Amino acid sequence: MGNLHWLYDILLVVAFVLIYFLLIWKAGKIFSILYLFLFVYFLQYIFSTYLIYNEYDVLRVQMPIKQEQYFTYALPACLFLFAGVFLFNRDVSITSLVRRIDSRLALRMGYLLLIISYTIDFIAFVGITPSLTSIFSFTTYLKYLAAFCFLFTASKLNYAWIVVIYMQLAFSVLQGGVFIDFFVWSTYLFFLASVKFNFSFWLRASFILIAAPILILIQGVKKEYRTATWINQKEASLTLLTELAIEKNKKNADLPFSQSDGVISTVGRLSQGWHLGLTLKRVPKVVPLSDGQELLSDVTSSLLPRVLFPEKKTVGSQEKFYKYTGHKLSETTAMTIGVVGDFYINFGRWGSYLALFIFGAVVAKLLYYFITRYVLPDPINIIWVPFILSYLIRANNDFYMVFNCLFKGFLIFLFVNYLRKQLWPARLVK
Repeated sequence: MGNLHWLYDILLVVAFVLIYFLLIWKAGKIFSILYLFLFVYFLQYIFSTYLIYNEYDVLRVQMPIKQEQYFTYALPACLFLFAGVFLFNRDVSITSLVRRIDSRLALRMGYLLLIISYTIDFIAFVGITPSLTSIFSFTTYLKYLAAFCFLFTASKLNYAWIVVIYMQLAFSVLQGGVFIDFFVWSTYLFFLASVKFNFSFWLRASFILIAAPILILIQGVKKEYRTATWINQKEASLTLLTELAIEKNKKNADLPFSQSDGVISTVGRLSQGWHLGLTLKRVPKVVPLSDGQELLSDVTSSLLPRVLFPEKKTVGSQEKFYKYTGHKLSETTAMTIGVVGDFYINFGRWGSYLALFIFGAVVAKLLYYFITRYVLPDPINIIWVPFILSYLIRANNDFYMVFNCLFKGFLIFLFVNYLRKQLWPARLVK
């Protein structure tokens, strides 16, 4: 049994390395958001959860089901999802496309996106109709697309805008104590910069060597940081975060790195095993399958405007989480059962495998359609790919959040693109 355990360890590490290097290899020619999607899902559903069951007792005791029961479902589920993506994905190289982006077009587009984003941010600050909150929550991300535009202007002055935008993002996450947006949008910027500046394979591969320690550091002190800023009313700042990190490092000085608070917190935070495990334990034993009703509700709620249907379901519903997991969340906590959990509660074990395969295939085909329909004839539109698919690569989001982002993101893209062409009807693409 011990030898078998070591075999599983080796296979897991090999799979992790292969998927990561596939992601990095593809990042030199395409905007590899689909491969990032696969990497994140493997990391959160398989890799980190396996570590919890086999390496970290303090986390394992929190798992609601046994390891065999969990992986008997999770492994095939991820394999069917990945198969759908791989079989229907068609990579389109963007290395030549980015060279066709006219710097004047990129500059104008960047300022247009900044104006839209900051204007709506101001309206939100003054006070908005609750029914419009959903749309406005998307437009705040347009400033990061503006940063992508400035990347293609080939001007150091405009590059300064990128620094300003990301400094504001850093300030925002420090104030709120929620750091995920900084990691996500920094990753997107890195991928675009990799193609723009033709980063070498090994330079791209080193990204994880930079990102992982920062992630571990933040996860190690995030709880203390939130307590200090939310409860003790200390000023949120990088200085406070650094002080807490130094203090935590002193406490963990005698511990192996793998057993430090930062690593344990990171593994626990990355894993979707607890959420999925609760769902597998409760459905259908306690709560029956929804037979597709929840999925249908997700789609219709995304399509219907809240202005006309204020009672439609909300994103990150605590009621839904409690219904399918049996776990009561605090008023300030938002969690979901994730995309994999969503397909399970809708279609059961075997039905969810087929549904996940179809989901992966549809996502791959939609991305290919968008690139061939909108990016190939107008390369500046490559900046919209991470905007429309942003929530896809976050394994802690459910189907409603992914589909809602996909649908509303595409509508915002169409509106901004229409506005751009009305303002500057002459095509500036070479």
